Amino acid sequence: MTKRQTETKYYIKTALIILLKEKRFEDISISDITRKAGINRGTFYLHYKDKYDMMSQFKEEILSNLYTILNKGDIETDINTILINTFSYVQDNFEYIEAMSTISSINFSETIKNFVLDFLLEFPQSKTAIANHYGVPYEYAIQVYLASIESLISYWVATGGKESPAEMTDIISKVLRINEISPKMNR
Repeated sequence: MTKRQTETKYYIKTALIILLKEKRFEDISISDITRKAGINRGTFYLHYKDKYDMMSQFKEEILSNLYTILNKGDIETDINTILINTFSYVQDNFEYIEAMSTISSINFSETIKNFVLDFLLEFPQSKTAIANHYGVPYEYAIQVYLASIESLISYWVATGGKESPAEMTDIISKVLRINEISPKMNR
């Protein structure tokens, strides 16, 4: 991606954050976005088919960056360090992620659950570890596990992300007893 394309996408993303503070995503037009971003409609359409395609691409970019952070860890990496790095990324992009969480087409809670599930599936041992953790069949245990993570993250985002990445890591680790499960999930 060229510097100019990167800048244009940054202007569009920034414009969207500002607009989402003023009105719902469904009420924002392409004209609203381009005016606020200081670009013309043609430039917008060089990058996106419509505003839903734009959001889909933004969402995929965030998820891709998060997967990269999560996969930087290796067997030697402490799960808490990985979580702190993940929450640090969210905090660094908080204003945008907070804005995204309000868009119904993003389905923020389902996105979090799917993201966590995809990550857990990379660890074959996680299935047994999670089922044993709750003492119920995996199909039920994973639902409790995913719902707990989603609830904690959604609440953190909805309340302004006041806790630091280290504090959020501590909360999630204690609630889900991740340090008990994570040694069983080494890659």
